[in-house]
Amino acid sequence: MRTTTIRQSDLPNMASHCDQSECGFSIYRGVIVQWDEDHDEQILDVLDQMPAHVLDSLLVTQEHEGVIAFVWKGTVPEGYSESDDGIDAGKDWWVIDSSVALQND
Repeated sequence: MRTTTIRQSDLPNMASHCDQSECGFSIYRGVIVQWDEDHDEQILDVLDQMPAHVLDSLLVTQEHEGVIAFVWKGTVPEGYSESDDGIDAGKDWWVIDSSVALQND
């Protein structure tokens, strides 16, 4: 069995002013959602809109101030890198701040 280890240093931590012990995490559709202080649930809509094959490789995501970050297993899927246009979040359009891939341990 292959596993992917996620270290604290792998997390986006975009809301550094928000102690994660206060903001928390959720697991939604198999993805760790790292919350910031406003707990913007539009991020769940973003996950709902992702094709299944893309969602299957997503490990962690976080939104903060209209910017989103992704941590993937293996490789970053096409259309989800920092150089792409961004993500439709329903009512908003979010810029992809970081999109990194972790290798299996």
